[in-house]
Amino acid sequence: MTENKTKSGKTYVLSDIHGCYGKYLMMLKKINFGPEDTLYFLGDAMDRGPDGVKVTLDIMSRPNVHSILGNHEAMALDALPVFETLKDIYKGRAEETACVTPDDVYKVNHWYDNGCLPTRKAFMRLPKSERKRVFDYMKSLPLYREIEVGGREFILVHGGLKDFSPDRPIEDYSPHDLVWERPKTYTKYFDDKTVIVGHTPTRLLGTPGKIYHGDGFIDIDCGCFSDNVLGCLCLDNMEEIYV
Repeated sequence: MTENKTKSGKTYVLSDIHGCYGKYLMMLKKINFGPEDTLYFLGDAMDRGPDGVKVTLDIMSRPNVHSILGNHEAMALDALPVFETLKDIYKGRAEETACVTPDDVYKVNHWYDNGCLPTRKAFMRLPKSERKRVFDYMKSLPLYREIEVGGREFILVHGGLKDFSPDRPIEDYSPHDLVWERPKTYTKYFDDKTVIVGHTPTRLLGTPGKIYHGDGFIDIDCGCFSDNVLGCLCLDNMEEIYV
């Protein structure tokens, strides 16, 4: 179902903050983000940088910021229950049947390999009730959003649309297709709507530190952690804003 922008204010998309809390706040200040505005966040608030939990908590506190699931949130959802089990086993609070399986080990290692350490440490320092609140929030995130702004239709997704076909309903794509896929520069996407993605740093597409415009898709992951640039796109006038 397409969400229609009806209220006043501007509509922005942002992605892949990766724990860079300072840059995130600088971006909100630069765009003069207020209660009448709307921000769609395309996932990956956490990991690599130091303050992913702070970014996530701030996003959670803002009713006019709407997120979708990123692959780093997906990895956290897989791995965090394992850490909770380990913590309970260590403190003697676990059930006798509690154990860690090889699949659990893979989930933890996969998250570690993708820069989870600062996130895991900050998350486990939270009170248990707050950990549950953050976990439940991430679990509630949709895989994509369809919105309309100024008569233009957009599909917002973290990764991409694997094995894309214009006749394929978006509901037919798997979570892995949407969260982990990377856009194909040689693919022509929809004629009547624009796909906006994060996940793939734009330097991999040939425009380091700048938003990439393809044939029916836009990549806004400018490499906040790796390339020191956070990019934001205003959907009302397609203005590009950088920190």
